[in-house]
Amino acid sequence: MDAEITVTKIIKEAGGAAAVERACAEAGVVITRDAIYKWRLTGIPDRHWRVLIPLTQLGPEDFYRANCTARDTPYPEPQEAAA
Repeated sequence: MDAEITVTKIIKEAGGAAAVERACAEAGVVITRDAIYKWRLTGIPDRHWRVLIPLTQLGPEDFYRANCTARDTPYPEPQEAAA
């Protein structure tokens, strides 16, 4: 998958903010489009991953990478994580 995956790309792949809002509502989660747009700066809360992942061709690692980028947090390299 694209090494430069971003939260913006995830939202777009999921069908846009309106589609994400609808999918969340169908899953019983009330969320506004404004909150979804804020994810670009704060990352996608992991409690929403279960709704978004099926809307995309991406997986949890992609979401984690995108969140690291949004939060300006380095993505841990495998040797760092094992240490």
